[in-house]
Order: sequence, then C-alpha cells, then structure tokens
Amino acid sequence: MDNIAEIQPPHIKHATHTPVSPWGYFDNETKEFVLETPFAPRHWKNILWNKTFNAQPNQASGGISYLREKDGRIILLNWSGEKYIYLQNLKTGQIFNPGFSPICDKSFSAFECRYGLSTSTTRIEQHGLKVEVVQSVDSKKAQEYFELSLNNLRSNSESWRIIFFADLNLSAGDGKFGADDYFAGSTSQGSRRLEITNKSIPDGSHTAFLECDHTFGDSLFDLNDFTGVYGSIARPEALLENWPTETRPIQSPALAGYIDCELAPHTNKSMLFTLGLVSKDQQSSSSLSTKSQVESSRQKQTDWFKNLYEQIEVATPDAEFDLFVNTWIKHQLTYCAYWNRGWGKGFRDSNQDAWAFTLLDPARSRDMILDCLPYQYADGRTVRRWAPIVRDQYNDGGTWLIFATHAYLSETGDTDILNHVSPFFESDESGSVYEHLKRGADYLWDNRGDRGLCLMPFGDWNDRLTGIGKDGKGQSVWTTMALLESLKKLEEIARLTNKSEDVTCFSERHTCLLEVLRKEAWNGKWYSRAFNDAGDPVGSPDCAEGAIYLLPQAWSILCGIATDEQIPQLIKAVHEELETVHGFRLLSPPYSKYDPSIGHLSATPPGQLENGGNYCHGTMFMAYALCMAKHTDYALDIFKKIFPTNPDNPPAVSRQEPFSLTNSYFAPESGELAGRSLFSWRTGTAGWAFRCAIEGIMGVKADINGLEVRGDLPSGWNQASMTRTMRGKKLNIIWQKTGEVSRTLNGVPVGNDALDPDAWPKDTNELNITF
Repeated sequence: MDNIAEIQPPHIKHATHTPVSPWGYFDNETKEFVLETPFAPRHWKNILWNKTFNAQPNQASGGISYLREKDGRIILLNWSGEKYIYLQNLKTGQIFNPGFSPICDKSFSAFECRYGLSTSTTRIEQHGLKVEVVQSVDSKKAQEYFELSLNNLRSNSESWRIIFFADLNLSAGDGKFGADDYFAGSTSQGSRRLEITNKSIPDGSHTAFLECDHTFGDSLFDLNDFTGVYGSIARPEALLENWPTETRPIQSPALAGYIDCELAPHTNKSMLFTLGLVSKDQQSSSSLSTKSQVESSRQKQTDWFKNLYEQIEVATPDAEFDLFVNTWIKHQLTYCAYWNRGWGKGFRDSNQDAWAFTLLDPARSRDMILDCLPYQYADGRTVRRWAPIVRDQYNDGGTWLIFATHAYLSETGDTDILNHVSPFFESDESGSVYEHLKRGADYLWDNRGDRGLCLMPFGDWNDRLTGIGKDGKGQSVWTTMALLESLKKLEEIARLTNKSEDVTCFSERHTCLLEVLRKEAWNGKWYSRAFNDAGDPVGSPDCAEGAIYLLPQAWSILCGIATDEQIPQLIKAVHEELETVHGFRLLSPPYSKYDPSIGHLSATPPGQLENGGNYCHGTMFMAYALCMAKHTDYALDIFKKIFPTNPDNPPAVSRQEPFSLTNSYFAPESGELAGRSLFSWRTGTAGWAFRCAIEGIMGVKADINGLEVRGDLPSGWNQASMTRTMRGKKLNIIWQKTGEVSRTLNGVPVGNDALDPDAWPKDTNELNITF
C-alpha cells in the first residue's frame, strides 16, 4: 500500500443479543446468558466464586457451596444443592418459589434466570408478585448473598411469609458412618442471625450462619423439623401445617427462618439474606451484612473480571467466536485457574491451567507453578493429585510443569522464578525450579522401555488407560511425545540461562527421541498410542478395537514429529475415523468388553468418555495441531463444533449449559445417548480452547524470543483485530485483507520476526498487517 498509516482498525459490531432457541439468549451487553424457562434439559449451573469459597446456583436452587482451606481441605456448607426461598400467601396459603422448584407451581406468567459473571439473577411473576433474587458470593469471605425484591402487582394489600431454607452438610468427614457429628444451633443479633455448629470439630471451623436484615419470626435447625418426618422440601409440613413450636435434637443440620410482611398495593419490599461459614479467627460476628457491603463486594468482582479479561480481546467477523473467546471461555478458564477441577488439585490439571492462564494473569500462573513443586518426588516423579494425596503413578506430571514454566517465561521474561527453591515431596531435599524441571525430564528419560519409549506404570494424560504397563514393561507413545516437546522447551530455557552443558544434553536427547518415535510409533498409517506389557501395539490398524487414537496424531504434529509426507495422511485418517458432529472421538472403534491390557478405559461404555467419546480436551489438541499444519479453516470448524451452541448438537440434545464448554460428548456408538454431555465448567478444555483461539487460529503466540504474529487469517475473515497485553504494554493488532503484504509497528515497517515487547516504545502500540 502507498500509505501504511492510513490503515484503519476494522469496525466489527455484533448483535446485542445472540439467540439460543428455544431456551433463551446471550445478552452481550451485560455479559449474561438469559434462560427464559425453568424447564432447561437439566439444572444449568453457574459458578460464583472467590479464592476460597464457591457457590454453584442453577435456575431452580441456590446450588451447592463449599470452602477450601489453605491445606486443600474442603468444608461443605451445602452438598445437596437444596437452598430455597419460599413465598407463602398467609391468606390463601398459596406457596411458590422464585426458582420454580421445589414446589413446582406452573402457574407463573413470566420467568427468567440470568447467568452472569458475578451474579445469578432469577425473576418470576406469579400469584400477584413480581419477584427477583440476585445471588452472589462475597469477594473475600466464605459467604453468599441473596438479595430478594418483591413487588405487589395487585391493587389490594397482601400478607406474605418469606422463608429461607438451606440444607447443610458441615460433616467432619472422619467418622466412617458420620456418627461423630453432633450439632448445636443458636440465634443472635436480635433474632436476625442463626448459627449452627458441628461440635465435634474443636476449632469451630464447621459453623454455618444465616442472617437477614429483617428479624426472623422463628427459626429451625433440623431438616426434619422443616419437612416433617413424612414430608419433603416440596411439601414441607412447616408451611403446609404450622411452624413447629417444639423441635428435635439436630441430626440433619439445616438453617431455616421466616419473615412475615404486609405488602401495600403496587409497592416494593427488599430483603437481604446472607448464608455462609464462620471463619476460624472470628467465631461470632458483631455486625450484619449490609446492602452497601454487598454492592461493594460485587463491584470488586466485576472490576476484577473486567480488568482481567481486557488483557486480550478479539474482534472478528465471526460473532460466535468472539462471544466465547472474549467472555465465556476466559471465565471458565479463570474458574479452573483458581479452583482446578473443583475439589483436589491435580498436578497435570494445575499446570495445564497455569500454562493457559499466562495469557491473562501470569502472576497467578507463577503461584500455581510454585504451588505444584512440593508435590514432585526427588526422583522427578509427581503425585497425581493432592488435597487429598493420590499416589497412582501417572508419569506425565513433570512434562506439564515444564510446559507451564516455559509459557510463564515466554510471557514475562522473569528468569528469577528458576532460582526459587522448593522442597521435594516426602523428602528432606529441596531444589530450584530449574532443578525440578530437569529432574522431571531426567526421570522420564531414565525410565524408558526396550523400545526407547517412556514407561507407563499407571496411565498418562488418559487417566483410564491403566492396564498398559501394570507389569512394568508397557510404554506410552504419547508420554514420549510430551517428553520430546519438554526437552525442546528445556533446551530453550537452558540457553536463556547460559547453561551450555544442559543445552547440549537436551538437544541430543531430543534428536534421539525424535528418531525413536518415528521408528517405533509410526505404523505405516498413523502413530500408535502405546505398547503393552506383552509388546503388542495399542492404536494400530491391526487392533480390532482401539485401532486409532487421537492424541498421538495431534501431538505428532504439535511436537514436530510427523513428517511433511505423514501430516496429510494423519489428518485424513483423523477426519475419516474419528470426526463426529461435535468434534473428534478419542479413539475408534471403542472397546466393547474389558481388556486387562488396556485397563479401566475398556470397561467404560462404548462411545462414552475416554472409550471413544469426544473428549473435548483432545479435540482441542487436534484443532491446535491443524493450525500448526496450516489447516486453519478446518481448525476453526472443529473449534466451534465443541461449542454448546453447535446447531448439529444443540442443548436439547447435549443438555449442556449454552455458556460453558463440556468435558466430553458421547459419540454415536453410545446409541440414544449420542451427543449428551455429562458436566460442564471443570475441564482442561477451556485452557486449550483459549490457547487454540489466540495462538492457533489467530496466530499470536508468546515465545522465549518474543511475540510471534502470523500474517494471515482464516479464509472467511477479511479483517480482524486483537488487543494483546504483554509485560505491561498493550499491542493493538489489526489484520486487513487488501491483496498486498505489509507489516508496520507504530507506522514503521517491520519484518516477520518475533516482536520484543521490552523494545516496544509506547505503553499502547499498534501493529498493522495486510495480506
């Protein structure tokens, strides 16, 4: 072009609402999904969280909630999900719930549930009331808020009873039959606060409270006092008959209280309920929660998410791509970065999330990496999970630690992390981060089988592939591929820190393993998955079941193993043998009966989960690989197939929340369950999808040498832009298809080499690319 400075950023504007028929729509201005009926295919949950406490409301109830202590111990506030507000007309006796359930009165005239980033809001119009409940979690404390608003739509006064009920857990978890638990309840703050404590826990940590900014008329502390012996939460005797005046000793802990109020015609009334756990350092509270406190807490969370998600923003011609990449995938990844898979902390899981999260918050990724180090043995192995400890020997943990640390170094240039010293697991020995990385690779290098491939004592990335090496001889092709890539990254780290001997060592090992993989794992059609104890190949064309596995095909491309001649053959095989309408099967054909040389996977029903299901995490491996193979259009198509809004596998089939990526979909071999998802939120799919979108499809990738930016886009995109924050500076990248090739940084022509962010002259810079 004659005048590069005249290039203008693309003006891409998408609709404010994105419909998901027949369930509702995305409100793109408020960043909410709006469910317009309570009758979703299943309970669609949101997750609201701070760093130690989370709640998981759905359209019907307040959902489960729990606290995670610093040592990883979980204290369950509620596990049943049964947290409800009941509204009872004191004149007519009519009872209903703002979330429809559990009374399930279908006479409502309007309903919606808004799933937001820091709130869940339920609205209903029924029996002359317009009701709104806004649920949120405090930005720091282990408590959740329920802001109730009532509007009397009628022209006469109405007397209503508002009842808050929460089933509780609070179990110590140590008694084999739970017999050690015994509880005591109390009221305080002028009957505005209810507390119940598990007295079997001396430190008082298992104490729950319910408070309201109005005075409770009365309260209950046992589930059966509320439901009655023969009642239920759908027909609670405390409401259908009289509120109990005599109560039982507490065996099934609960918190319930009511407030009676008179609503004049066309007037509003609001109430604030707070449910939570009492912190150990403050066993009683001298003040009640206030509306301003809730608003301040919610604003802090809103600001946090906004600032975090602005680190990377994209604008493309594809509205659905932008919707998920800019908001919902980021949000799911952020949950995983703080809550892992919800319960214990997986070594592999933590490092995969840390690897992906460097794009948004490298400081948090650093904390996650350091959090993992004490769970690596001195010989380089790692635990599978901690909090609680799981010792099953999955040998791939060390590779993920290397991937995460390399990503952190690429993003920040902070080599000081390599000198941080951390202990090894169950050892008096300690070592620097660099030593931890090196020992992880050394362990895998030293523990290889007769083919030169890594031993596989108890699974690898595929947790259910447990029978391959139970006798100590089976070998994993995939783990060897992961080691190969780890050696490449370690070589770069060693070169960055001037460790010349290690550079040579890692380079020589990489060359050796590359030769081994091409010789031993290539079966003439694709890459095999493993070799069992008997030396037989797994994932070979000769196998009647499990003839082809997805992972070695994807990783052979990701790691540079597949040759130029092999890549088209692999992609063709994956397309023909593994592709479904919602992504790729993990293997095919699925196993039809238990095979001890395969393990747990073969006992999984055909077409489900790892036994030939579409494990979306694996599909993202392959989508990223397709980008590396310059099949970006195909990658974009596959990327969008795992979306819960996929018209070929809509929520009516999958039952999946429209705003959250799933762990897996059932494949056609599962019969009538085909397309079904099991659960949402808790999956490494989010991290790999985010990286695939930013680095693979859009071609913007941080590496040791700086920021690499590809000079083209998917063929259907004539323009796009991205705001990318790196090392405290912003880079606005603008692509435009003009038929000419050019690249300028702040108006100055530059080459295609990686850009050094430390050399960017401004706080906000602009890279213009034409193609």
